[in-house]
Amino acid sequence: MRAWLERHRDLLTAALAAALALAVILLILDWRNGPEPLEIRFPDSPPTGADVQVYVSGAVERPGVYALHDGDRLADAIEAAGGPASDADLDAVNLAQRLHDEDHVAVPRIGEPSSAIAGANNPPQLIDINTASADLLDTLPGIGEVYSQRIVNSRTNEGPFETTEELVERKLIPRSTYEEIEDLITVR
Repeated sequence: MRAWLERHRDLLTAALAAALALAVILLILDWRNGPEPLEIRFPDSPPTGADVQVYVSGAVERPGVYALHDGDRLADAIEAAGGPASDADLDAVNLAQRLHDEDHVAVPRIGEPSSAIAGANNPPQLIDINTASADLLDTLPGIGEVYSQRIVNSRTNEGPFETTEELVERKLIPRSTYEEIEDLITVR
């Protein structure tokens, strides 16, 4: 093999030199033409159907936060949450009302007051912690069955609340949970 390489050394050197020259020529031609121009396209109008986050609570099968589309209806939010519970008062809400980002859809149970949607344009109806049922208290963020039952038991055994702050003072809920719901509750 060594003898063959020595006999053809000049031919191999010429072939490698030709390949190198061709590569240099191609690089120079590519450099002269410059890079492809960058093209930026802007849509004629903003995209429709942007996702929004909506909190659905109350008389639905699976309360929680759901990604819907801007402009979807309250009926769509209830459907995303597994549909209405058997004791939902759907006559108390406007199922055709449009949804927006950060809306809170509170589906009332039969006999409860309705606030339907609370959002930027619809302030929430405050829940009176002295009269609300455990189920209604359960619709508040961070308040589950245990905390709602504690609140009902406390007002029954220790008397009505004078201020909403008493939820923390009576050690019924943690301060962090109180701070999350203080704008949604009242005492009358």
